[in-house]
Order: sequence, then C-alpha cells, then structure tokens
Amino acid sequence: MNLSNTKVDNDQLNNVQQLTKKSYKPKINPHKKSKIIYQTVTIIFTLIAIIFAILTLYPFIFSVIASLRKGLDVYSSGWSFSDLTLYSYKKIIFGFSDEESVKLTTWLLNTAFVSIVTTLLTLLVSALGGYALARIEFPGKKTWFALILGVMMIPGQITLIPKYIMIANFFGWTNSYTGLIVPFIFSAYFTFMMRQFFLSFPKEVEEAAILDGMSRMGVFFNMVLPLSKAPMLAAGILIFMGSWGSYLWPKILISKMPMYLISQGMTVMMGGRYTSTPSVQMATAIVSTLPLILLFVIFQKHFMGSIAKTGTKGV
Repeated sequence: MNLSNTKVDNDQLNNVQQLTKKSYKPKINPHKKSKIIYQTVTIIFTLIAIIFAILTLYPFIFSVIASLRKGLDVYSSGWSFSDLTLYSYKKIIFGFSDEESVKLTTWLLNTAFVSIVTTLLTLLVSALGGYALARIEFPGKKTWFALILGVMMIPGQITLIPKYIMIANFFGWTNSYTGLIVPFIFSAYFTFMMRQFFLSFPKEVEEAAILDGMSRMGVFFNMVLPLSKAPMLAAGILIFMGSWGSYLWPKILISKMPMYLISQGMTVMMGGRYTSTPSVQMATAIVSTLPLILLFVIFQKHFMGSIAKTGTKGV
C-alpha cells in the first residue's frame, strides 16, 4: 500500500514539474531591456549623424578636389584624384589678371584687419555696456534694456540704407575701413550676452575690491574682465566670423578694388573681365574659409563651454 502511494506521489510530482517547465517563462531583467533599447537608439542616431556629416562635408571635399584641378576639368573628372595640381592656388596668390595684378593676399589682409579691429572694439564696448546694465543703477536702465531687446529683433538688412545715409552723408566714410568698423562695434546682441554673464558674476568679489578703495572702472578692468574669458571668447569668435563673412555692407560702402574684402573679391572672380575658371573659384573659396575653420577647430572646446556659461539669468 505504501509503495503504491509513493508511486502515485512520484507521478504527481513529475506531472507538476512538467507543467511548471512548460508554463515557466524566464523574466527579462528590466535594466538589461532598457540597456538594449538605449544601445539601439544610440546606433540609430549615430547612423543618422554620420549621414548628415557626409552630406555636410561632401561640398567641402568636392571643392578641395576641384580646386586642385586645372581649367574646366572640375566636373568632367568626377572624384578622380589624378592630375591634381596647385595651379589655381598659385594663380590667386600671385595674381590672376594680366591687365591688373589683383592678389588674394591683399583681400585677405584687408579682411583680417577689419575683422580683428571690429572684434576687439565690439568686445570692449559690449562688455562695458553689459556690465553697466548688470551692476550699475542709473535712470532709464530698464528702458535701455528694453530698447536693446527690441533692436535684437530687427533684421540688419532693414537698417542698411539708413546706416549708409548716415555714414556717407554725415561722416563721409565711404571707401574707408572706419565706415566698415564703427557701425558694428555697438552690438545689442553681444551687450545682452555679456549682461547675462555679469548677472551671474559673484558680487562679493567686487564689493571687497571697492571696500579696499578700488574704483568701479578699476574693478571692471582688473578683476571682472580677466575673469570673463569664457563669454569673451565665445563672443569674440562669433564677432570675428560675422565680420569675416560680411558681404552686403562692404559691397555698399567700398568701391575701390584694392580695398576689397575677401567676400567682394570672390564676386570679382566670378564676373566681369576677371572671370576665372571653376577651379580658381573653388581655390578662392577654400583659402577664404581656412582661417574660420582653423579658428573654430582651435577654440572648439572653449567655445562650446563659453556658450553654456553665458546663461539666461535675469531675462
């Protein structure tokens, strides 16, 4: 009797184990599942980023290859790397016109001078204005700040004609680098940008310096400005890039070819008696953008961090 009962119990136990094995499904670890999803999404976004990078770099790479060809072989040779030459670069550097020696180096030096001076003066004026709006109490402070915000919303193209009338008729600065520089050293955007940084600057440092007998201007130049490298660097890069690539204002104000900026020089090479081959045009475009590319590559990490540090406090 006991043996039969034991046999029945064993049979029941085996049946239960078989049913348990069939019905049991291993549970997936939620952390492992989320990790798989994260890796999948990362791969998808990486592939999308690679595609966009290829689409972005394609025109630049094509321009580099085209600039190393001679004559009209830019489009017919495709992506072939044969018969590459520096002929176009020699031509734009040492003069591409038999009638008049027009050199790219002259335009580059003109552009560098205007861009550097504009950048330095704009940084100084914007820093002073931003510091005044952030730290100094004066009548009409809120009104001035509201005007700055309003000016930021007006497209620059709308003010070109009034600006030209003022510069040409009242000051007589046509065909003058002064006319290219002065109108742009008063920037509403960069004044606002510097104000946002100075609002986050610790007041205790300034108050301690003032108690020690330092003047407000002394505090600004000796303490605040040296500690403002991050926003100054970010603003400086943006100002330099904007000035370097400026075209409409120099086109209106400058008519003498030796005073041309690089943006005007490139249009000269594409029309009129100085019409050049596509390879020369490509070489000019590459040379004119190299300073900006090098500037961004050198200061890329500082630039990204500087933008983040400016903040939006006190808007």
